[in-house]
Amino acid sequence: MRSLSEPDAQAEISRRVQRIEPTSQRMWGKMESGQMLSHVADQLRLALRDLPTGPPRGPFRFAPMRFLLIHVLPWPKGRAQGPREAFTTPPASWEDDRRALLDLIGRFGEASTDGLAPTHPLFGRMTARDWGVLSYRHLDHHLRQFSG
Repeated sequence: MRSLSEPDAQAEISRRVQRIEPTSQRMWGKMESGQMLSHVADQLRLALRDLPTGPPRGPFRFAPMRFLLIHVLPWPKGRAQGPREAFTTPPASWEDDRRALLDLIGRFGEASTDGLAPTHPLFGRMTARDWGVLSYRHLDHHLRQFSG
């Protein structure tokens, strides 16, 4: 499974982010492209400890469920709801939001293991590998949502 910790995965995701436009149409779900940029940026902010989170909640925080959802199972299109913390930052200007996301992708790639948050609000305890795979899959999922 690809990880956002891998330089080639970061480069691929960054190229795909550059292809998304404010007018890009979603293929599923309710978010507009600007909302998507803010949402995926907030997920990286969670990983990088830029956004506070409460204690882990729900059944996905247990190891078997966490592993299956992050590393194995396909993600549904338009049905899953992320944690409220991943919807913190409202969209601002398109270019500023895209630049912020690209900066966060770069910061994630440079982050040390102890620079990543120890827990996720839904998945509980996280390893650096968990964060890398989750972040790659999350970005990939939403970029596909907008044909990116």
